[in-house]
Amino acid sequence: MVKTLLDYNATVVTPITGGISTLIPISPAGVQIAGVAVFIDPANPAHFPNKVELKATIGIDVPNLGDFPNILIRIWRAGVEIFYALAEYEEDFNDDGIISLHMVDINVPAGTQNYQLIVENQDNNSTAFVVGPVVFSAMAIGG
Repeated sequence: MVKTLLDYNATVVTPITGGISTLIPISPAGVQIAGVAVFIDPANPAHFPNKVELKATIGIDVPNLGDFPNILIRIWRAGVEIFYALAEYEEDFNDDGIISLHMVDINVPAGTQNYQLIVENQDNNSTAFVVGPVVFSAMAIGG
């Protein structure tokens, strides 16, 4: 079956390590580090069924202060959580690292869909920062 590219969008907060320094808050607080939107045109015959592929790259810094963090990464669409993953850091971690993720949102409603990339730290006794790179992209595919 032929697939149709319905829309594509990307947000590059920073393409490099050290491009930002955002403290990752302790749960239940979280911080949005990127957002992206795609438009699924209901007038396009290929708009359903559809898939929206979401990809993110997040650079993390963990200073040697206290425990090692457990970073929860969430993706929300229209105010609803649709994805989460936990990255657990351990003693042998070398202070800097990259989290990469790939998620597919299936049969998304027509119209503009806004996605939020959110991080939070689940370890009260640790500190972690988003330092870059931070890249978040969405590709809507129909048919």
